[in-house]
Amino acid sequence: MILLLLGYMWLFIHRPFEIWLWLGTLRIELLYFIVCSVFWLIMHQKIVLKNINIMAIMGICASILISEGITNHTGVLSKTTEEWLKILLFALLLMTSLRDEKGLKIIVAGFAVIFFLYMLHSYREFLCGRHVYRMGIARMVAVSETLGDSNSFGYSIVFSLPLLTPLWYLTKEKKLLIVTRLFIVAYLSLAIICVRATGSRASMIGLISYLLIVIMISKQRVKILVIAAIFVPILWFSLSTDMKNRYLSIIDPSRGPANAQESAEGRIEGLKTGLWLLQQSPVYGFGPGQAQFYTPHKLQTHNFIGQIAGELGGLGLLAYSVLCVSITINFFMSQLYWKVQVARVPESDPFMLLVSQAVLIGLFLLILLGMGGHNAFRYTWIWFAVFQAYAVENLRRSASTAIIKSGNGQRNLESARRKRLSISTKAS
Repeated sequence: MILLLLGYMWLFIHRPFEIWLWLGTLRIELLYFIVCSVFWLIMHQKIVLKNINIMAIMGICASILISEGITNHTGVLSKTTEEWLKILLFALLLMTSLRDEKGLKIIVAGFAVIFFLYMLHSYREFLCGRHVYRMGIARMVAVSETLGDSNSFGYSIVFSLPLLTPLWYLTKEKKLLIVTRLFIVAYLSLAIICVRATGSRASMIGLISYLLIVIMISKQRVKILVIAAIFVPILWFSLSTDMKNRYLSIIDPSRGPANAQESAEGRIEGLKTGLWLLQQSPVYGFGPGQAQFYTPHKLQTHNFIGQIAGELGGLGLLAYSVLCVSITINFFMSQLYWKVQVARVPESDPFMLLVSQAVLIGLFLLILLGMGGHNAFRYTWIWFAVFQAYAVENLRRSASTAIIKSGNGQRNLESARRKRLSISTKAS
């Protein structure tokens, strides 16, 4: 079942039916998901994952369906809701199919491989001349249409990066470990190249923020800083003058064209617009993906908070706030379980703890880049929440098992001590 889910994950991320249009007429995504669902219903042994993240996801689902049901009078689901329900249904299959640590390792590693191939394919097309000319520069786009524009593609790359940390500790087998770490280095290198080529200022800020977080939490921060001190200047001087000006316009607006400054200011305006829409419909908003049609300028809000406020209203703001809080609580709980476990089993595998940490970092990046983009309905929110939910529950079970084994071992030692004492007493 895990391999079937990875196949659908590839279809959803790489979206070959948007690259080779004749595949779209075959509805392969729908057919494949039906096959996965039938296999799941008939053959797969299902489990129930109990975690606060799952309840938070259901809260977001409720806010979306309520808003959709009240505001949509066409009788047909909006495109935004339809796509989000695909994300949710896949998450439901995922959360009921993972049964052990190995399963989550396969899913996380599979996600990284799939996204690496997606970046590699997109970069190859960029080298072959596929790009858009915007803001005075040639900007890389993804091979797919969905989330394929320069900014969205750059965001997707940044959001995928936190999962590299747990993958660094994926295995203890020496040969496989070397291959895995070489892959991580290649992934990070390609990610930096692609983000640079997109010309997305927000994505570059997200990339730098991620690297700074990694440096701060790493025990090898000195080595990383030395490597960065060597390669960052090389990377910077390899940029064209136009691209340098594009990134320098983050701190000096005069470096870029006038429309670049207008674009940045539009993000702030998007927040104000979303809050204005919230006042007009404070409970359920104007419907998923519909806020732009009720704004004076008829444009997207380009701001996460503005998007939620305008499209899902107070219910959406509450639901997403609950998910943010639950992810944070789960991280602290995972640290607690890890301390209990490692105190009794020092050689424990840190993979699950690092997955939980990666999701918290991903949450920070989602909120950070959400200040400059409408990313509320991305798959990252739901899939990462499921990854963390399983990691935390696995850590909880492992900690409980370690306590039980430790208790049994202590009782066995005490029993043996008493027997030795009894024998020595009789002998005397």
